[in-house]
Amino acid sequence: MNHNQPSFEEVLKNYEPAIKKQLISLRIYKDHDEFYQIGRLALWDAYRKFNPEKGTFSTYAISYIRGRMLVSLRKERKYSDHHSYAGDEQLEAVVSQHETTPLEIELLEPYLTNLSERERLWVKESIIKQKKTAEIASQFNVSTPTVRSWKKTALTKLRNQASL
Repeated sequence: MNHNQPSFEEVLKNYEPAIKKQLISLRIYKDHDEFYQIGRLALWDAYRKFNPEKGTFSTYAISYIRGRMLVSLRKERKYSDHHSYAGDEQLEAVVSQHETTPLEIELLEPYLTNLSERERLWVKESIIKQKKTAEIASQFNVSTPTVRSWKKTALTKLRNQASL
């Protein structure tokens, strides 16, 4: 450790808000404490491995923390995808049968009147449900360029409507 380098305790104190910000930006509410600890451990690794010749510590630390959290999220998602119970699937089917229109859709409804059915579908799946283009394409048996065209026309129409 370099004598000019602050102690890890000081670094941790300074970067705790950055760790919390990553938790918020990645929308981590479940297992919050676990991911907070992952962020702290990532900061420790970044602190140890940082090379000042390659850039600033701030940029390195934040990307290192975010990257470690994303890897953990992927692992957790992969695990839950492979280890879900049949009971969960049945419960999801029952819940989806009784699903009501979410508040987001109700609030967006006046803006969606000029959109085609496919463009509204893109808004619902991409904006409301946070699905990626490839997921939407797979779900509706269309190509990803097709979904991108829905997006492009929907956004154009919405922008034109907003400028009126």
